[in-house]
Amino acid sequence: MARLKLLLHNDDTTSFSTDYIRSFILRYFDIVYWQPGHDYDCNNHILVVNAFKLGHTNPSFWYQPYLDAGYKVVIDSLWEYTSFVDDHFPGPTDQCLVLTNKNWFWYNESINYRSRGYDTYQANRTYQKLALMPMRTARTHRNELVVRSSEILDQLLWSYNVHGRYLPTAGTSLDQRHFDPIWYDSTYFSLVTETHVEKVDMFVTEKTFKPMAFYHPFVIVAQPGHLQFLRNNGFETFGNLFDERYDDIKDWLPRLIAVINTVKNFNQSPHDQLTLQKLEHNHNQFYDQSLVETRLVNELINTIIEYAESR
Repeated sequence: MARLKLLLHNDDTTSFSTDYIRSFILRYFDIVYWQPGHDYDCNNHILVVNAFKLGHTNPSFWYQPYLDAGYKVVIDSLWEYTSFVDDHFPGPTDQCLVLTNKNWFWYNESINYRSRGYDTYQANRTYQKLALMPMRTARTHRNELVVRSSEILDQLLWSYNVHGRYLPTAGTSLDQRHFDPIWYDSTYFSLVTETHVEKVDMFVTEKTFKPMAFYHPFVIVAQPGHLQFLRNNGFETFGNLFDERYDDIKDWLPRLIAVINTVKNFNQSPHDQLTLQKLEHNHNQFYDQSLVETRLVNELINTIIEYAESR
């Protein structure tokens, strides 16, 4: 089979549109951008389209004539929970390949951070604040967290961008992946507030992986089983520092309260040897280029190739 070409559109951003991912994808596929009036061979061109159509303010349906003509279409839903495509992509998807991956944020962030030079960061801890708690978009569980942790907020380095509160050196002009070493150096651990706390599909975003990248212990307001998911993927959690039984609590509000309680009970002393070993392990696991690329090939590249060769 001839080398496959992934056909993208400038008005339909996908996971393959970023420079750091494109350089990896180009090892296995050619990338072609759609041009009006140009003919594309359906035998070696596969369309890649964003899953977010229904409910999007300005969706692009450029792919529809090709789909109707029998072209292979890959629906990129890597940034979303598994069932997202059911509510946000029109029409049947049985002839398409829906790309989902629960570890996508790990793989993407690892490659992205490495391209930014973040992997060279070395911790220089000053322990001036209890915890780092960055928040951006309004969520019910985040509002509840702020209210219920009000007595310790002055001990936190925290943000809630939607309400006009930002981390030092951060602002509206900086992207979500902006990193300042002082955030991690000056705090004992991260209090992560994930996107979802109730959905059935496990959804682990960049919020969880930032502590891995920057040598930080963590507690996480997330779905039940979130910590176990991380352990199943080879990461260490910090049962030596926190009561991690919160991870087994099914209802989100009692789980949130349990997280707040373990934060309040934290023993503010410099990281011991076991904690330092776990931090080193997580950092190495997160940035393991060979591991990340091998998993991307097995879980993403080979999946697209098998779909292209299917009849």
